[in-house]
Amino acid sequence: MKLYAVQLLLLVAVLAAPCATVCRASRSRIGPPPKCDPLALRPCAPAVIYGARPSGECCAKLREQKPCLCRYIKNPDLGRYINSPEGRRIAAVCRVRRLRC
Repeated sequence: MKLYAVQLLLLVAVLAAPCATVCRASRSRIGPPPKCDPLALRPCAPAVIYGARPSGECCAKLREQKPCLCRYIKNPDLGRYINSPEGRRIAAVCRVRRLRC
C-alpha cells in the first residue's frame, strides 16, 4: 500500500513539472497548436498506477497531447511512464499509435 502511495505522489510531482512550451501542430491540423501540458494527462493516473482501464477522458487527453509526447519521452521523469508497459497498454487501449521520435 505504501508503495502505491509513493508512486502516486511521484506521478503527481512529475506531472506537476512545468511544461509551458507550445508544440508544433501537425500539418493536417487546422487551428492553433495544442499546449504541451503534462498535467492534462492526470486522468490517466489510475490506469498507470493501478492498472485500471483508461477512462474516456484519459484517452481524449492522450490524443490531444499526442503532438507533445515525444517531448515528454525525452524528459527522464516523464519518459519512464510513457515507455512503461502500462503506458504502452494505455496507448493501445486508447488507439494512440506508437510514436517515432
